[in-house]
Amino acid sequence: MSSTGASRPTFTTTRFREGYAVGDVDAFPDAVFTAISTGQPVPPIAAAVFRPVRPETGYDMAEVDAFLDELEAGLTS
Repeated sequence: MSSTGASRPTFTTTRFREGYAVGDVDAFPDAVFTAISTGQPVPPIAAAVFRPVRPETGYDMAEVDAFLDELEAGLTS
């Protein structure tokens, strides 16, 4: 996973093992960053749920989960 500032992170993709649906994951940080930039309430990070996919391309689950943990820690500190 990589990220610069408050832009959407990039995650490692999976193909032949279970991953999170790309569209689900991409939409969530967009909603969070939009809420922050417009002064709206931030969606609850702990409530984020992404559909698992396999064998189609998905995002590495551990990386996405780690990003959510970091995001939540950053928003609560």
